[in-house]
Amino acid sequence: MIDDRFFDLELYGIYKAVNEKLGEETWDVVWRSGEVVLDEIWEEINPENSDDVFLVLKNLGDYLAKVGYVDYIRVDRESETRVKYTMGKPVILPGAERLIKEGMVPPHISTALMFAALKRLGFKAEMVGEPEFLENDVAVEIWEIKPIEE
Repeated sequence: MIDDRFFDLELYGIYKAVNEKLGEETWDVVWRSGEVVLDEIWEEINPENSDDVFLVLKNLGDYLAKVGYVDYIRVDRESETRVKYTMGKPVILPGAERLIKEGMVPPHISTALMFAALKRLGFKAEMVGEPEFLENDVAVEIWEIKPIEE
């Protein structure tokens, strides 16, 4: 098993370097990396080939907990288009917080995977504001989700 602190530091270093080279274009790296990884794990997280967006997101959250990336993930519908995304103890939390405080783009590993899954199912998502960091290493994001218009 890789040490969580080392993994976080490595991703912090990679994303700090990418930010220094690409600036705001780092977002392109974040979103594309989610698509690449999703392609690799798609059959594992969606074995029943479901079109149910919330089932796929739940399966992906369960997968990320199983592999040790987080303790848990919850995706709660707040309204017709708004979702509350809660991550318990993501291993990259310290580095992500540092990058945000430094005005840089964080890895958003699980968010990028979730957004890639939504895209695959015909939806697009945008974060509303910045992530909120709560006690006990919990991070919360609010997303707006809409169908991709043809």
